[in-house]
Amino acid sequence: MVSLKAKTVLNQKGEEAFIALKELTVTLKWSASVDLDLMAFYKAKDGRTGAVVSDNYPGGNLGNLNEFPYIQLSGDEGVGATGGDNEEVLMISRLDDLAEVYVCTINYTDAIAKKDSSFSKHDGGIIVMDEQGETIGVPLNSEKGGQVAVIARIDNTNPIGAKLINENRIITLEEFASTIPGAEAIVE
Repeated sequence: MVSLKAKTVLNQKGEEAFIALKELTVTLKWSASVDLDLMAFYKAKDGRTGAVVSDNYPGGNLGNLNEFPYIQLSGDEGVGATGGDNEEVLMISRLDDLAEVYVCTINYTDAIAKKDSSFSKHDGGIIVMDEQGETIGVPLNSEKGGQVAVIARIDNTNPIGAKLINENRIITLEEFASTIPGAEAIVE
């Protein structure tokens, strides 16, 4: 079982916590025998949308910490639905230009087969760590079935500061493409 060892854990959908505007590391951890893919989708303050996803997806781009959107993905783990201490890492060097970032995962195997999956059985979640080492965990605990889990959202529209919000929203690929900024580019 994966343990989300974090100073703060947002267990319930809708719970939120303030986060730093730069140097964030988002780690998706899971132990089940499933191929989960960590992804980030964003809407910039100027209206641009996009994604940082594995280059195994159509239009996939692992990103770059030194140029817009200042997000980079480590790569693809758990390929072939291998169990164990799986993790994928997403780094964000700055949020200044971004209004929203959606942290999502797809169960690759089930999504290809258009089969619904209960993400809570995958024994996982994310840990967000800032440059001071402060951590916030969001367990992947929704019982609902679907192909995509919108685990958390970073809302950077409040002048007081950016917030990490537990979304734990499980949706179909069609809902994903129509409701998450930038997601339409990777759903065929």
